Amino acid sequence: MLRRSAVTVSLSFVIFVGHGRMVRAEKPSLETLRQPRPLPSPLDQSPEARLARGKLAYQRGDYAAAVLLLRPLLYPQTLLSVETDLLLSHKLLALSYFFEHDEAGAEQEFNLLLSLRPDFALDPLVDPLKAVAFLDDIRRRNQQRLEDIRRRQAEEEQRQKAESEALLRRAQELAQKQAERLYFERVVTKKFGPLQFVPFGVPQLADGRIGVGTALLVGEALTGAASAGAWLTVRLRYPNGTFPAREVSAAQALTGTYLGTGAAFWVLVVAGLTDALLHARQVTSVRRLSVPPTDLSRSDTAPVPALSVSF
Repeated sequence: MLRRSAVTVSLSFVIFVGHGRMVRAEKPSLETLRQPRPLPSPLDQSPEARLARGKLAYQRGDYAAAVLLLRPLLYPQTLLSVETDLLLSHKLLALSYFFEHDEAGAEQEFNLLLSLRPDFALDPLVDPLKAVAFLDDIRRRNQQRLEDIRRRQAEEEQRQKAESEALLRRAQELAQKQAERLYFERVVTKKFGPLQFVPFGVPQLADGRIGVGTALLVGEALTGAASAGAWLTVRLRYPNGTFPAREVSAAQALTGTYLGTGAAFWVLVVAGLTDALLHARQVTSVRRLSVPPTDLSRSDTAPVPALSVSF
C-alpha cells in the first residue's frame, strides 16, 4: 500500500491536467537548472513579481498558467518598463503558446519579438528544438520585412547619434560663451648688467657658454697682445718716427702688424659685446588685465569685410 502511494505521487509529478486534457511536462533546460527559481510573494502584484511567477510557471511546465500570468503584462498595454523584461515576457509567452499547441498565438509573439529585435534567435542548446525550428521558419517567411526593420533601426540609431552629437556641440559652444574670460599680458624684457659690457668673453663665461667665451678670450688676448707688442716695438725702435732706408720693409711690416691685429682685436671686442647683449637674461612678467586688450577687442568687434570679385 505504501509503495503504491509512492508511485501515485511520482506519476502525479510527471503529468497534470490543464484545461481538461493531459499535458506532459517538458524536461527542464540547462538554463533553467542554472538559474535560481524565484519565489515571489502571492501578495505582490507588481509587474516584475507577476513576471517572476509567470517564469516560474513556465519552468514547471504549467504553460496554461504561464499564459494567464504573462498575457496581462503585455495586453492591452505593456506594464513592463525594462526592455529585457519585455523581451523575456514575449519569449515565455510565445513558447507557452507553442507548447499549448496555439501556433497562431506563438507566431504572433515571435513576430513581435522579431519586430523589436530582428536578430532574435532561440538557443538550440537551451530551448526545445521544435520551437527553434518554428522560429526559424517564421524568420524565413518574413526575411524581407526583417531587413526593412533592420534598415529603419540603423537609420534611427544614426539619427539619434547625430542629434546627440549636435546637442553636445551646442552645449559646449554655449558653455564656452558663458564661461568667464580671463585676459593676461606677458611682457618679456632683457635685463642688462655690467658684465654685458666687459670684453674678453667675460659675459659668455658668466652665462656658462664656455666655448664662445673661451674663443673670445683667447682671440682678443692674442690679437690685443700682438697689436700692443708691434706698436711698442715701433715706438721704441723709431721714437722720432723716422727709420733708416735699409729698415723700410721691417718698419712697414711692424706697422701693418699692429694695425691689422688691432683691427682684429676691436672686431672681436665688438662681436663679443654684441653677442653678450643679444644673449642677455630675459625677464618675463605676467599680469592679469581687467579689460580685454585693445587690439583683441577691436578684432572681436570688427565686422568681417565682404569679399568682392570683379571680372
